[in-house]
Amino acid sequence: MQAITTRRSFIASSVAFAAAAGCVSTYEMFGAANAPRFEFGPDGTFTFFHLTDLHLNPNGRKLHPSVERIIRAALEKYRPSLLVLTGDNVNGQNGDVNARGKFEETVDPLIELFNSKEVPFCVTFGNHDSEKKGPDRFSRQEQYDYYKAKGGKFFVDHDVPELYGVGSGVVRIFKRAARKPSFNLFVMDSGDYPEATGAGWPGYEGCHTDQIAWYERVSGSTPCLWFQHIIVPDVNVGGLFVDAPPCSDPKAKENDENGYKMDCPDGERRMLLSKGVAGVLKEHTCPPYWKTYRDEAHTFEGRTLYDSWKKMGNLKGAYFGHDHMNTFDGTDANGIRLGMTKCCTYWSYNDGNPGLRVFKVSADGTYSTEIFAESMV
Repeated sequence: MQAITTRRSFIASSVAFAAAAGCVSTYEMFGAANAPRFEFGPDGTFTFFHLTDLHLNPNGRKLHPSVERIIRAALEKYRPSLLVLTGDNVNGQNGDVNARGKFEETVDPLIELFNSKEVPFCVTFGNHDSEKKGPDRFSRQEQYDYYKAKGGKFFVDHDVPELYGVGSGVVRIFKRAARKPSFNLFVMDSGDYPEATGAGWPGYEGCHTDQIAWYERVSGSTPCLWFQHIIVPDVNVGGLFVDAPPCSDPKAKENDENGYKMDCPDGERRMLLSKGVAGVLKEHTCPPYWKTYRDEAHTFEGRTLYDSWKKMGNLKGAYFGHDHMNTFDGTDANGIRLGMTKCCTYWSYNDGNPGLRVFKVSADGTYSTEIFAESMV
């Protein structure tokens, strides 16, 4: 494992280090009072996984055998120091999945797997996690609190309560004995659905003003990666994609107005990856509509999240879930690297080869990443 701090003592060491630091608060150092101190290993690297869109279902207190096999094989091969879960952790389309009594049954096997392997994990949420609402349902906050209670010392409490959503904050990675982090992992709740302001589908949510402002305040020049569920619409206009030849259906139209291009009705693609972009694009991206993304609630001093990344200049890459079959990863015309991680589920649609994304971050601020899928088990 790359983390210097042992699994069994990492929370205790966090508190001790903060006390020794004196004038530096745990909030400014870690982003949340209970977040642990992670350190680069002797080889100067830190390995972690991005897991997304598990869409867990009640299954007799068992994980889907294929999903469990994928996770176990990846843990054995890469020995990560952290797991980052970015939403649609449970299958919200199932009417019972976040009901009291069902939610616990649904997530317990996953948490027990992580605990048995002694691997820390942090959690944020997607659009499906809390679709069903009411007194008999687990809210996002209650879900977070349950992961925290059940995960115990292996749950990474990165949440900053003052920020929008639940599970919004940062995980810091330090060089050994250093007081300041060398790398930040921002993990943010990108919401679910905006309120409908008129007829028609309201689209998806995104990060809010306070999350963008907080990122600008605490990140400084420290290199960072960003993780959230719903991708930003800038992905479609920055040169990562090119249009395929015109569709044979004359009624097919691009939907640029809403931040993405649709598939043609006859099945022919309207988007292709640009040269040099790794991975695959198997479905159109589903970001917020521009009108939501650029409104007052989702911008800071007029800047969108993407604009903020450009302003700060410390982002090494931003990665998303939500679109289950996409794995593209590339740097756009503005120097912003954007990537997708495929789903790790058999309870929702997939490309027949579910998996996760592996990251290896170096203390010099660089990183490498690859997809680990079921076909590799």
